[in-house]
Amino acid sequence: MQILDINAAVRNACITGDLHTAKELLTKEIGADADNYNSYANRSIIMTRQLDWDHALHDAIKVGYAEP
Repeated sequence: MQILDINAAVRNACITGDLHTAKELLTKEIGADADNYNSYANRSIIMTRQLDWDHALHDAIKVGYAEP
């Protein structure tokens, strides 16, 4: 069971600690599909790890309003 779907490039960037690249990749995914709530959720986690609380909360709120 997957909790959050994440692509391999983002996962690898997170594992190596390259959070900037992970954030950029997720931002591109969101730009291509504004309804990609998995990317918002994943980017929220990245921003939390970077202590960027305001933007992390903004993305988390976007996920909370996703229609089932």
